[in-house]
Amino acid sequence: MRVILFLCSWTLLLLCNAFTQEGKSERVAKETFIDRLDTAIVFQESIAISPDCKKISYVARGENRQYVVLQGEKQKAYDGIGTSGIIFSPDSKRNAYMAKEGDKFFVVVDGMEQNKYEGIGSDPAFSPNSKRVAYVVRDGDNQLVVLDGHALKRYQGIGIGGPVFSSNSKRMAYIGKVGVKFLVVVDEKEGKLYDRIAVSSFAFSPNGLRTAYMAQNGVELFCIVDGEELKQFPVTRESVPIFSPNSKRYTYVATSSNKDFVVLDGKADKPYDMIAEKSIKFSPDSKRIAYVARDSSKWCVVVDGKKGKLYENIGINTFVFSPNSKRIAYVAMKGSERFIVVDGIEGKKHDAIPEGNPIFSQDSKRLAYIAQSKGKWRVVVDRIDQKPYEYIGSGTLSFSPDGKYVVYVGGDGAKRVVVVNGKEGNQYDVILTHRGGKILFDSPATFHYLASKGNEIYLVEEQIR
Repeated sequence: MRVILFLCSWTLLLLCNAFTQEGKSERVAKETFIDRLDTAIVFQESIAISPDCKKISYVARGENRQYVVLQGEKQKAYDGIGTSGIIFSPDSKRNAYMAKEGDKFFVVVDGMEQNKYEGIGSDPAFSPNSKRVAYVVRDGDNQLVVLDGHALKRYQGIGIGGPVFSSNSKRMAYIGKVGVKFLVVVDEKEGKLYDRIAVSSFAFSPNGLRTAYMAQNGVELFCIVDGEELKQFPVTRESVPIFSPNSKRYTYVATSSNKDFVVLDGKADKPYDMIAEKSIKFSPDSKRIAYVARDSSKWCVVVDGKKGKLYENIGINTFVFSPNSKRIAYVAMKGSERFIVVDGIEGKKHDAIPEGNPIFSQDSKRLAYIAQSKGKWRVVVDRIDQKPYEYIGSGTLSFSPDGKYVVYVGGDGAKRVVVVNGKEGNQYDVILTHRGGKILFDSPATFHYLASKGNEIYLVEEQIR
């Protein structure tokens, strides 16, 4: 069997009725054929969706060779392709993947083969602006970072995860090993040597000007912010430093006398029995900070240093500020019951609420989340239950930019539909989104996604009229 390639595409115009909160409206869906997958030769784990959710790629096999297929077009065949398949750039216009020919390994960027090495140590990483790409390679007994095709200095090892770009794409950093010591390399400039550096702890500030990470000498573990060792606050576990959106503030978790406390802008906050490190968040305007803490046997949300109501548990990855920084919502638990707390007010009880919920509309006026009750899943919008389904894609829930429409993927049995303000669109076997994420809006009344009918893949573009 083989992948059947189509040199042309066709479109089908399908009409379906929907109702918006403002009354009756019509959804117009245009389907554009992309590709037909031959499951006998496709590596399922290699299927990748671009960030703009308009392109699909995968790795296929044929005649003892492997090749990438991008938007239905077969690329050059090699002895092997990296299991990750294609890595798309953030703007979806570029791509890169690892390949093997004979005993040599190399990265293919935008269809162009780069230099060959004895091994590739990390997936290619694009900068946020999509203009730069970096990855780790093995050359003899050494490892080095390749940036935009140029080999940088060799080290005995490069930290797991490879290079990290700043959010403005102007800077790049990674961890290098020198003998038995480690250092951080920022813009090819080496920092101080330490016994150990926590790989996952390195962070650039949003403006790219500041850096922070955790390092260790002997048994002493401490945070380093802008090159300054903050040893006045003892750390007993690896903590990931967090910068505020405006880059002016920073925070991390420290420990003293078996108590956790947040270090905020170099000052210690109130101690608690435990602080859920991954829960720490700055508000969008950088003026507020909140986190989940354990006090005795119960948990609470601490906002601006003030302890909230105690609960049996709080969803660490559910806490969220509204876009205007004025509202707060999270999932709390009592026994087997789960419920949303919004602005301190408890909502309806449910059996389960997945991580990534709730979400606010961009104007901060509306709130929605996914919940399970009595074996069925449903979306709750402004405290009103939507239709129950056997399945709802937990990461697919989103508001339109103007907040008028609530969109998500739901379904019963084997079929999936995109639901807009409670009304269903056309049925598909699978709705495909980038990394299982949200349905993407192109304007307040238009959105798109990829979907499959059997082994046929379509780009579906919808307009609400």
